[in-house]
Amino acid sequence: MKSNRPTVADILALKGKRQLSMLRVVTLEEAEAADKAGIEMVSVPPALLGPAFREVAPSVFAVPGLEYGDFVTTEEYLRAAFKAMRAGGDAVYCAASLRIIRGLREEGIPVCSHVGLIPSKAT
Repeated sequence: MKSNRPTVADILALKGKRQLSMLRVVTLEEAEAADKAGIEMVSVPPALLGPAFREVAPSVFAVPGLEYGDFVTTEEYLRAAFKAMRAGGDAVYCAASLRIIRGLREEGIPVCSHVGLIPSKAT
């Protein structure tokens, strides 16, 4: 099956030109439905990624989340990010510090992060 999955460059080129659709999926059935419905991006638990995910959702840009608090050091985040990318992720979501975000980016990992309030860090 041929994939028309957008790349990071494709998404950046669309900035300011049109909105993209994004949906949280937690099952393979939801991922397949999102792909069939033309959803461009999905937020996905890292454990859902793998060959079965890409078989049912070949065209979605998948962004697995690296849960804040599950990892502490930049090295731990890097290991998790590379694992997610190998499993079929296209970028990772990370709510860690700017130092960790920069560490991921310096290794070529596309990162989606927060600007402003991070609910898990709010007091």
